[in-house]
Amino acid sequence: MNSRFFIVFADILLPLLLGMVLRRWGLSREILRMVIKANVVCVATFLSLVSFWTVHVTRELLWLPISILPICFIPVLLFYGFQKNRFTNPLDQGSYMISMMLGNIGTLAGLCAYVLFGEKGFAYVQLIAVPQILVIVLYCFPMAQRFYEIGTGSGEKGKTNFLRLLLTPNQLPALGVAAGLLLSGLHVERPEAVGTLFTVLIHVSAWMGMMPVGYDLRLGSVGTYALKLWPIFPVKFILLPAILYGLTILFVKDPAMITCVVLSAGAPTAIFAVAASQLYGLNVDMAESSFVTTTLAFLFVLYPLVYWWVGM
Repeated sequence: MNSRFFIVFADILLPLLLGMVLRRWGLSREILRMVIKANVVCVATFLSLVSFWTVHVTRELLWLPISILPICFIPVLLFYGFQKNRFTNPLDQGSYMISMMLGNIGTLAGLCAYVLFGEKGFAYVQLIAVPQILVIVLYCFPMAQRFYEIGTGSGEKGKTNFLRLLLTPNQLPALGVAAGLLLSGLHVERPEAVGTLFTVLIHVSAWMGMMPVGYDLRLGSVGTYALKLWPIFPVKFILLPAILYGLTILFVKDPAMITCVVLSAGAPTAIFAVAASQLYGLNVDMAESSFVTTTLAFLFVLYPLVYWWVGM
């Protein structure tokens, strides 16, 4: 097996462990906030720009941002159709639904796509990941607030300023995508040094993204909810990849693009599920348990299967 296969494990698990160690050492949370901001505003924006610099807009490419809708909302339909009564507490229900619908597409699926297909694969996945912020802001946050109000019998939780959440420096990677596509459309030649820097920074970005996650992670509650969350696994790792594969082959012929959609559909629970649970007073322990267990399942089951499939 090619050594590139193990890059994903190193770039995800090691920074998670480092974050836990830094918390025990008493590293200031402010430093972690600076790391997060630098990663999103600077590194992620640069990676988006560079990866899209060589991508040519085609009709098939338009399917990628659209595919986020079934990836996110098929789990919502399943939740309301079959799974809402699995937990009686609305605070549990909210965390459960968000954990099922949000995937770690930008970081984990993007890194896997880069290992498999290089910059092109990373760009494809980012085109799927970028619209997910709209789903988070326009759907997940209001629903999280609603579950909080039902669970506490209170309507006092502050209203979300959606425009303020959208118009922040955190959205600069989306501008990086647009700038990269513009440079590609204008046929501007990309300097070789830029590609070399991209190769280094994609790993730096993974470490900068996962280290703060490890810093805030509390493993004590993982085992408590692991068995209770079992329906998330067939939804994320079997049903969604199968449905998105079936839909994608109707519009796309490029095998790399199809694989990137399958990877994104099977992405484990996003750290945004934990953040939304924290922000709106839902069950944070449940969201963290889903994040940890689905991430491990993705790394040790789905990713190796996709890697083997692509290598056939």
